[in-house]
This record gives sequence, structure tokens and C-alpha cells, in this order.
Amino acid sequence: MRADERHETRPRLTVFERFGGARSERRVRAGLEAHPERRPGRWPPRADRRGPLTVAADVHVVTVGCGTPASNAYLVRSSGSWVLIDAGWAGDAGEIRRAAESLFGPAARPTAILLTHVHPDHSGAAGDLARAWHVPVYVHPDELPMAAGKYLPDFDMPLDHWVLVPIMHLLPARTRSRIEAAGDITDVTRPLDPDGVVPGLPDWEWTAAPGHTPGSVAYLRRADGVLVSGDALVTVDLNAASGLLGGRHRLAGPPWYTTWDRETARRSVAALAALGPRTLLPGHGYPLAAGTAEALRSFDREELDRRPRLDRVLVPLGAPGPERYRPPPRLYARLQWLGHVLTALGLSPGYVVTLEVPGRRSGVIRRTTLVLARYEGQGHLVSLTGESEWVRNVRAAGGRVVLARHRRRQAVTLVEVPPAERAPVIRSYVLRAARRPGSTAVAREARAFFGVGPDLAAEEIAAVADRFPVFAVRPDTG
Repeated sequence: MRADERHETRPRLTVFERFGGARSERRVRAGLEAHPERRPGRWPPRADRRGPLTVAADVHVVTVGCGTPASNAYLVRSSGSWVLIDAGWAGDAGEIRRAAESLFGPAARPTAILLTHVHPDHSGAAGDLARAWHVPVYVHPDELPMAAGKYLPDFDMPLDHWVLVPIMHLLPARTRSRIEAAGDITDVTRPLDPDGVVPGLPDWEWTAAPGHTPGSVAYLRRADGVLVSGDALVTVDLNAASGLLGGRHRLAGPPWYTTWDRETARRSVAALAALGPRTLLPGHGYPLAAGTAEALRSFDREELDRRPRLDRVLVPLGAPGPERYRPPPRLYARLQWLGHVLTALGLSPGYVVTLEVPGRRSGVIRRTTLVLARYEGQGHLVSLTGESEWVRNVRAAGGRVVLARHRRRQAVTLVEVPPAERAPVIRSYVLRAARRPGSTAVAREARAFFGVGPDLAAEEIAAVADRFPVFAVRPDTG
């Protein structure tokens, strides 16, 4: 009898009996479990419950990685062959290979490796496994640029922007090259069929779920409603301290700090909920096997209701109106000190500077972290909040200010640009760091900051340019 046959002849326990055992606790919030006596333990599971475990017919999971960022890899069988969906962190290849051998025999080799998206906790071991097994790795076509393992501004996420890229810039060039080469899987990566066909899984289909990354996908078996969601939907709340530090169970969207476009990600949640899955197999957290469709519908409604409140806290500005000054959210203003610290240490992006200008009433130096936009070779500062405090202070100081970054402080003169000449500068602000017109990051900022379309049409910007003071940065002549 083969290893996979032995496995299937065992009595099939429920997902939650396998993961957590019987525990008398309250019902998991958001419909995670219809039977409170079977609630799984904290995430991640104990070492003896990390798999491989059966979570649906012909679907097995193994949990890899350490701590709360531990992720799920799925081994799925169909028509006499099997595939691997997601591949955990770099260094997890051995654990995944042992899980495959325990299920399918010592010479087990999949038809293909499928990724829900290219992030190091899901694609880290994909290259090593694909080269050892001599199989391709399939991703959405929009993910192919990420397969090179390099930072790309168009794929920027907050963690990249504020932490990883600044740290990489501090490393020697040779070390950076070695890290990038280790994450390069371009030699084994192939695009998924645009018609939704899944290599090696004829009874499955893939569906686009962008937002967490531009090319995130989910894999669906319509016959019984099994959905492998990657990070488009997870069941451990990595957006809350209780989930990130304590492994709290809760149906949740992707972590905002590793998400490329949160609004697109929210729309993908609605699209996945509309599929009506009966079993949700997430990239992080325990499977959701009871009341799944209703839990997803409720979660989507809840996200829609609380979205404006989150925007006021986490997004610097909302859609602009005709008012002359739009104060930033209180939390954003209170975190200005963090921007000063990161800029002083050289850990913020190279186009970020700290403006130092005397208060117009107190004379005390006021500091504001700003983006230095480049237009026709000259630096410019743009006020996203309109007639802000720093704008009024600059005018009162006659434009004589200091710009600081890392260990350099430079006295400069700011000269206000007339409204009729601001449109191309504002456009260069949004297109900084080699961004492209029409990309999601550009569309998000164009809409939220200036209320214009993703193509940044000159006439649209010109119509609102008088609301956004712009200053050209010139050497101090005093």
C-alpha cells in the first residue's frame, strides 16, 4: 500500500480536531468555528500539530516558519498527481519535502509549484524546491517582475518603503546583490494561463485577488467550494497587536504594512466572498470550515462600514474638497517625530527631507517631514494639506529655511511657485521614484492627495493647483 493510500484510510477528523483538539472556550469571532468546544489553539500551532494534516478532500497543509508570521503550504492531489501551493520561507524546503514524502512516498515529485503571490513567506523556498524537483513555478503574469527578488517602486508596500529599503541601502553593494540573488526565481517562474486553468489541477481554477500584491491570486475547487486564499484573506489578525503578538483568531484581510494597495485588497475580499466558498484555506491562520460563506459576507460588510474610520487614522489625507486647509489626522501628526528620526538616521527614502523653519509667532524651530520632488532638475516642496502651518511659517520667514537629511543640514531659500506653474511640479511629485502614470500607487495618491485621475492630466491638476502651495528650493544667497 502506498503512503498516500495509508493516509487516506485513517478516520478523517475535522479540521479543528486535527489542529487544536477539544477545548471548551468561547466561539471564535467572525464564524471561525461553529463548535466552540473544538476551537484551535493559538496561532501558530504547536510543533506536533504543524502537519501534514488533512484539511479537505485531497488537500493537506503543513505550517512552516517561526512565530506569528508562520505560513501555510498546501499539498493538493488531483487525477493521480499533486501540486504544491505556496512554499513558505527560505530554508523551509526540507520541511516541505519531508511532508510530501510522508504523504506521497519517498520519490514524491509534484507536477508544479503554484504561488498565491511572491512574498518571502510564500515563495521563499520555491526556487530550491523547483530546482530540486525540476518543475516550474507558476504565478500571475503581474507577479513576474517580483520574481527577480529586487525592490521595485511600482510594487512598493509600507514595510518596504519605511524599513527594508532603507536598511538595504545601508548594506554594502555586494551584500545587497547576494540577498537579491538568493531570492531570484526567474529561472523557474512561468505565468499562469489567463483562462484560469491551473497546471496539474484540472478540477481547480485560479481567480485574481489583487491588492496585497498586484498579482495575488486564489485557487478554487468549485465542486466542493474549497478556496486557497493566500494572504487575500487570513484567519489570524495580523493588523492587531492581539493577533500579531498573541495569535488571536479572527477573519481578517492582509496585513496593511505588507500590502501594496489596501483599497484594491478590500475589493478582492468582496470578490472572494461572492464566490461563496465553503472551506477557506488561508495563507496564515487556521482553516475556516464552518459557516464560511456567511462569515465572509459579514466580514466584507464590516470592512466596508469601518473603512472610512481606518482611512482617517492610517491615510494621511482623504479626498480633497474646496477648503483651503485640510489638517492631517491626529495620529499622523503625532507620528511626525518618527519621520524626523528616520530621516536624521538616513533610513527614510532618499527624496524625504526635514524642513526646519521658525514659528511665525513663537520663533521656535518647527520641523516637518516632506517629500522633495524634482522637476527640471530643481527640488520642490508641495503642501498636501493646502495652507498648512509650515507654509505660513515659510512665508513669514521670507523663505529662509533649512533642509536636513541624515548628517547634512543645508540653508536654502524657498520661492513660492505661482498657481499657473504648479501643475507639472505636482505631477512630478506623484511620479517620484520612477513611478508610472496609471499604476495603482499613482492612482491612489492622485485621488487621495489631489482629487485627480490616475493619468495625471495637466488640465485636471491645473484646475486644483491653487489649493496646493508649491515652493522651489534654491541655494541660500544670504
